[in-house]
Amino acid sequence: MRTKTVVVMAAFSAAMLLVTTLSHAEAPAMQAKVVMTDSTAAALAATKRVAITNVMVSFQASAGGEKTNTSGLFATKTDASASLQMPEMDTKLLSEITDAIYTQLKADLQANGFEVLPESTVLASPAYQKIIKMAGFTNPSKFANLNGDVMLVGASGLKPYLPYNAESGKFGASPKNLIKGWVTTGWGLKSSTEGGPTAIGTGEIYELPGLEVELAKALNANLVKATYVVTLGSTKATAKSSYAGSNSALGTNSFNNSYTGSAFAQVGLLAGQSRIAFRTPAANAKGESAPGGYTANFGNNASPAKDGDVVVTLEESLAGGTAFFAVTGGEKKADGLEKFLFGKALGGSGADAQFEFTATLSDPAAYRAEVVGMVTTAQRNMLTLVKQ
Repeated sequence: MRTKTVVVMAAFSAAMLLVTTLSHAEAPAMQAKVVMTDSTAAALAATKRVAITNVMVSFQASAGGEKTNTSGLFATKTDASASLQMPEMDTKLLSEITDAIYTQLKADLQANGFEVLPESTVLASPAYQKIIKMAGFTNPSKFANLNGDVMLVGASGLKPYLPYNAESGKFGASPKNLIKGWVTTGWGLKSSTEGGPTAIGTGEIYELPGLEVELAKALNANLVKATYVVTLGSTKATAKSSYAGSNSALGTNSFNNSYTGSAFAQVGLLAGQSRIAFRTPAANAKGESAPGGYTANFGNNASPAKDGDVVVTLEESLAGGTAFFAVTGGEKKADGLEKFLFGKALGGSGADAQFEFTATLSDPAAYRAEVVGMVTTAQRNMLTLVKQ
């Protein structure tokens, strides 16, 4: 594992002590467990023709940020948070990864009995152009989701677009920002990328499902959209307080406060959100909705997305490698204004001790191979559920 842990011990009159540890372990073998999302493959039987309209990879740029509080009868009120960030992302590398996934998707669909329409046929369709005019955005674009900041990257030949937010559920509609300047706030969250998506915009494209049905009918094909959420890792923070003594002359008590923060950088694919969605010519033009009742499987990732009438997804997240990450960073004390502005307004923790870790890629080629390999494994397993 590629992990960095920082421990901070603090007394009222004592200086802080920082201790850093780094540990390594081999990544576990990948096994993809897949499931249909509130649907069956029966709706695909009318035609073997498919038209790929969107291949998008959401590369997580931040994770963590949750606040941990002290507890106990005599504990002072103090808290800590830890976040893992990768603000420097090579968009050329990410585009190469996404394009490789697009190429693999076409091959895997054909291998499972589908006839894949040429990209030029899709792009020339007036119905597709309506979709892009309504929902398309700059490729790539910075944005955010329930887990933190993200870089949205679409396949080079196709302009990316997000689903109507009722179909992505809480994961897409409740974004969290940890990297300053990654997104902008005000009247709704929006990408800092010129021409990027906005949170308000994803709630206003309610006509999108109907336009996809229109395109499916025009092409006499089932539309295919592949979305993969590539995770960055996880963090942990603790805050503890212990009684240190009293000063009877002053009538005061003193406490020792200690904080720990750790970050674990590991690439992975997120369950419930990494998916292949089909929109058939017979689909409901009013769209679908992210189904409830999946908490036991997907936990904090919210309900799985359902942006088509036939959707297959990962039932369990895939965990990949760690060796191509380098992690640096440590603890900083937030002042009152920063705690309020960054902690409250932009979705951060606003904690007393904030551990901020930065991940960088030490081996981009290995990272590329790992992501493409994980997606290929997931994709092939998912398509077995809808094989023609």
